[in-house]
Amino acid sequence: MTKISNDKISVITVVFNDAANIGKTIESYIAQTWENKEYIVIDGGSTDGTVEIIRKYLDRIDYFCSEKDNGIYDAMNKGISHCTGDWINILNSGDYYANEKSLEQALTINNLDETDVIYGNSIEDFEGNKTSIIASPDTNLLNYFPVYRHGSSLVRTSVHKKFLFDLSKTDKLGFALDWNMIFHVYKAGYRFRKVNCFIEVYNKIGASTHPYQSLWYNYKITRCGHIAPKNLAFFLKRVCKHFISQTPVYRYTAAFINEYVVNDILPHIPFWCIRKQFLRFTRMQIGKKSFIMKRAYIMSPSKISIGDYTDINRDSFLDARGGITIGSNVSISHAVKIITGSHDINSKKFSASYLPIIIGDYAWLGAGCTILQGVKIGNGAIVCAGAVVVHDVNPYEVVGGIPAKHIKHRTNDLDYHCIWDSPFT
Repeated sequence: MTKISNDKISVITVVFNDAANIGKTIESYIAQTWENKEYIVIDGGSTDGTVEIIRKYLDRIDYFCSEKDNGIYDAMNKGISHCTGDWINILNSGDYYANEKSLEQALTINNLDETDVIYGNSIEDFEGNKTSIIASPDTNLLNYFPVYRHGSSLVRTSVHKKFLFDLSKTDKLGFALDWNMIFHVYKAGYRFRKVNCFIEVYNKIGASTHPYQSLWYNYKITRCGHIAPKNLAFFLKRVCKHFISQTPVYRYTAAFINEYVVNDILPHIPFWCIRKQFLRFTRMQIGKKSFIMKRAYIMSPSKISIGDYTDINRDSFLDARGGITIGSNVSISHAVKIITGSHDINSKKFSASYLPIIIGDYAWLGAGCTILQGVKIGNGAIVCAGAVVVHDVNPYEVVGGIPAKHIKHRTNDLDYHCIWDSPFT
């Protein structure tokens, strides 16, 4: 059973000369619906007006100091020393929460008492273009590389105070001291759990945007002072993969498979068993007894996860560039549009954004409805035919219209499978 916790969350923001962004970060913290929280702001002695902005929010800040430090990780360690909550989250200046319920969603999980590190998904912001970054639920991969962004995690305070950022390795590991901390927590046997929610939006521009250097730091940390053949092989594989992914050959090959084959060849194959295997080859996750009819149009199949006994009808449009998660026993009717991509109409550069859509178990999307980016459809919810959904739909809620609005509630006593077994469809 999901534990409804009242744990206290300590949020740390470190900043230095970032007057342009610090206000947005603080406002994001204040907007969080989780009430039992404290805010710690560590400034490195800013001289550009950052301190003056922070002082406007002092009534919402539990601890604040502005003094010279030895860099971002020294500032984080200083912030950790002042935390009094049960969990610590680090929200760097310029970053902000994915939505006002990010902290609430992170703590609403099963067996919270048996968890030491909670981590979730992130949204990357690169010059206004937003892309969802899905964290892997496979914690075994922490033996090789970080499967999540540090900012999109909550660490038990008792653990974080034991595992501070090792400043003695600054020269050797540079911007990877946070991953060094995470790795040592993992190797010490602490328990990591992924939550299926988006916690933070982070700015891609920064010191850690050098891919080959990041891969090298990953190897240096995970080899634990030895050659570690498995880790070395993983490092070399990732280097080669990144290099190839930047070439025109890879771009055209990926487009041929994910666009042309998926949407122009597969629809002419009348056997779902064959289509399913190829879609799995593209890394689409498809649960048992789930079914996609022939004429569904699919963008970015590798970013789609479908549970068990789910049925997707013909002429549906699945734009998964921002990630689509579909639960079990979901019925998606004909010509449904699920769209994760959009643009900022106020951006001079018409910046793109790709935000995830999550559809819960037993949901039913009526014919011709449209689900827009960033929306979560709760378990058992119904979207009526032709509706346009722009906001989250609560569990077992029935919505309809443009934009979709509440109509009534559905029974929550659901127990059925969506199974389609008609041949040649």
